[in-house]
Amino acid sequence: MSEGGPTDDPRIAELFSILVQASPEPGAGALAEPDGAGWSEASQAVRALVAEVVARRATQAQMERRLDDIMVMLNALVSFDFSVRAEIGDKGDSWDALAMGLNMVAEELASRVVSREYVDNIIESMSDLLIVVDRAGLITSVNAAACRLSERTSEELLGQPASLLFPAALPFEMGGATNLLIEETAFQKKSGDFVAVSLSASVMINGLGETQGFVCVARDLSERKRLEEEERQRLQQVVETQALLLEELSTPLMPIADQILAMPVIGSVDDRRSSQILETLLNGVVAREARIVIIDITGVRKIDARAVQGIVNAVKAVRLLGAQVILTGIRPEVAVALMALDLNLGGVLTFGSLQTGIAHAMRQLRQVKPENVKPG
Repeated sequence: MSEGGPTDDPRIAELFSILVQASPEPGAGALAEPDGAGWSEASQAVRALVAEVVARRATQAQMERRLDDIMVMLNALVSFDFSVRAEIGDKGDSWDALAMGLNMVAEELASRVVSREYVDNIIESMSDLLIVVDRAGLITSVNAAACRLSERTSEELLGQPASLLFPAALPFEMGGATNLLIEETAFQKKSGDFVAVSLSASVMINGLGETQGFVCVARDLSERKRLEEEERQRLQQVVETQALLLEELSTPLMPIADQILAMPVIGSVDDRRSSQILETLLNGVVAREARIVIIDITGVRKIDARAVQGIVNAVKAVRLLGAQVILTGIRPEVAVALMALDLNLGGVLTFGSLQTGIAHAMRQLRQVKPENVKPG
C-alpha cells in the first residue's frame, strides 16, 4: 500500500471490507488494495449505497409523517371536530387515496352532524336556564343563564344538589323517574332571594335505556309577573274609573231651576251608595246655594231598612244646610217600610211622582219674597 494512499485510512479499509461482505460474490477472498480504477468503482458503489440509504430513510420519514397526519385526522373525526383535513400529495399513491377519502368523510359529517362546539354555542346562548342533574340529584352541567340568575359560577354549582336552586320543587329521585312540569316554583339565588320560575324536567336516558338523570329547563318569570302586575293595576284603574262613572250616572244631581236641585236615585241603596248620595247632595247644595232639593226614589229597586236609613240620613243632612227636602216616588211598599221603621220625616214633603214634586217646588220658589231669595 503506497504511502499516503486512500487505503492508509483504517475507516476506508473497513468500508471496503463491508462492501466485500455485501458483494454478490462474498467468496472472492480478501480485498486487494485497489488501484486507480478499482478505487473509482468502489467510490461509485459507496455513493450509490449512500444514496439508496438516504432515499430509504427519506421515504420512511415521509411515510411516518403521512401516518401521523392520518392519525391526527382520525382523532379529530372521533372527537367530532370536522374542520381538520389530511394532506394530499402529488404521487397519487395509497396514502393520498386514504387522505382524500378521510377528507370526504369529514366534509360529509360536517354537513350532516352538528358539532359539539355548535351545540355548546346554542346552550350558552339560551335565555332559559339549563341544568343537568344526575341520578343522585347532583348538578353535573349548567349554562350561562343558570349562572347569571343564581349569582354563582359554574364551579360553584357543579356537584351541588339541585335543591340548592329549587328548594320548593319536587325531589329529583331517579327511582321511578318521570318527567316534571311545574308552572311556578321558587328559585333561590346566592344572596338568598327567591325568584319565581317555571320548571320543566325531562328524564335523560342513555343508549342502553338506562336512566342517567334529569335535563331541567327553567324560565325566569320575573318579567312576566311584572307585566301581569302592570296589567292588573291597569285593569283595576279601569274598573275604578268605570265604577266612579257608574256612580255618577246612578246618582245624578240635576239643576231644575235656580236654587232647585233634583236627584233621581236608581238601583239598590247600600252603605257605599248611601255615602255617595249624601256626599253628592251636600256638595251640590253648597255649590249651587240650593233652597229646595228633590230626592226621587221611584227607581229604587229594593226598599229595606238599610235603604230607608240611607235616604233619611241624606234628608237630615240637607236640612242641616238650610235647604228644604221634597221626597218623591213614594210607593205603597215604601210607605209601609217607613211606618215599620217608625222614622221621623217631620217637615219633609212627600209626593207620588217626580213631576208633582217639581211643580210644587217651582210654585213654592215663586211665592218667596224677593228680599228673602239668596242671590243665584
